[in-house]
Amino acid sequence: MSAHLLSAFALACAAFAQPPAFEVASVKPSEPITPAMVQSGRLNIGVAIDATHVRISKLSLSDLVRLAYQIKFYQYSGPAWMNQERYDIQAALPAGAKRGQVPAMLQTLLAERFHLAIHRETRELSVYALVVARDGHRLKPAADQDPAAPTPPAGQLRGGATVSGGATISTGPGGNSRVIPGPGGNQHVETVGMTLPAFTDLLNRYAGRPVIDQTGIQGRYDMEFDVSGEELRNAARGAGVVIPPPASAAPGASPAEAATDPAGVSLFTSIQRLGLKLEPRKAPVEVIVIDHAEKMPTEN
Repeated sequence: MSAHLLSAFALACAAFAQPPAFEVASVKPSEPITPAMVQSGRLNIGVAIDATHVRISKLSLSDLVRLAYQIKFYQYSGPAWMNQERYDIQAALPAGAKRGQVPAMLQTLLAERFHLAIHRETRELSVYALVVARDGHRLKPAADQDPAAPTPPAGQLRGGATVSGGATISTGPGGNSRVIPGPGGNQHVETVGMTLPAFTDLLNRYAGRPVIDQTGIQGRYDMEFDVSGEELRNAARGAGVVIPPPASAAPGASPAEAATDPAGVSLFTSIQRLGLKLEPRKAPVEVIVIDHAEKMPTEN
């Protein structure tokens, strides 16, 4: 082989070995979220991707890790501050880049700007399996969807929330949901055109342990469920976040007493009304463990 060919081959190998990266990227700490921002409807949280740019608004570093490695919240293990500090990212895609390359580019950015270091390990976790009840499900097919249509692939890097009174959350191809706050810290959640895998991801926020879809149900459905304030606080504590009980609690009442709802609001009861069940199980789960990360990103 000639020297010219050897040189060209070496350059090609070097280019191939380069990790995918954004052409340019700006990373900044987010503006603090305030009640006024929420009430005015100016709170936008999430990811938007077009042909040339990726825009990420007010995501925590743990959120960014989950996006970069395309994992569920329960597959992440890291320090509490990574759930609290939020960042805005504006990044330009290189010419010819595909949407599916964005997670790998985000991995490169986290390593370069936050000096992120991770390792993977398998842990046996207590989970809930979402299954169909003995008498069958009672799900309502989405009005504009064919319930027999194939479920779209998971892992799409898109989503966000606009909050004004309630939160409407876009989950990309999996469907949308709306969160309506209620008395005592309770929440009512309505979904529109949602697949069961996306619905399972939604339940992960409230169940207090990982939820795995084992329904085998295809198609899209309009669903709703309720979550008590105490269930929300328990789930938050499991994620390392402490939410105080409602200010209207009686003096001297415990958090559990303050959250008691006379109407019997419960996530598990709501799921049963859909003809589904959450069954406790054990399952091996691969987890991304954070070895090192820095709060302040390096300069743009």
